[in-house]
Amino acid sequence: MEKVDKIYLDIDGVIRGVASPREDIVAFLRYCLDNYPGAVYWLTTHCRGGENHVAAALRGEFDDEFVNELCSKVLPTEWGALKTEAIDMDSDFVWFDDNLFESEKMVLEQNYVLDGFFLMKPRDPEMAKKALEFLNGFKK
Repeated sequence: MEKVDKIYLDIDGVIRGVASPREDIVAFLRYCLDNYPGAVYWLTTHCRGGENHVAAALRGEFDDEFVNELCSKVLPTEWGALKTEAIDMDSDFVWFDDNLFESEKMVLEQNYVLDGFFLMKPRDPEMAKKALEFLNGFKK
């Protein structure tokens, strides 16, 4: 994969409840918004089955203005049992998540897109910086 067409973001363990400093998380999210407009998606239990509770999940984590911006620019996804149901397997994507179920891994492997999964480690204080560095390595 040389470029990224779409970015999928989990919330818990990726941008909330993590050891990375808040400013690093904001820098990562800002990079996603600025460099991938219209191509960043929520892939979280806070947004599924036609319900979008992202704003409530992020209130208190970031200032209200930034939460509003995230909610207006990051697109919702629709999925049921597996998050992979929402991923466009024909695109060059990166999915940032702290957990990958074996069944989801199998779907990614069957579609030859496992390299699109980026494992976030919530206890690593450098994780947001590492995710940003990873994205910086792709053509825009």
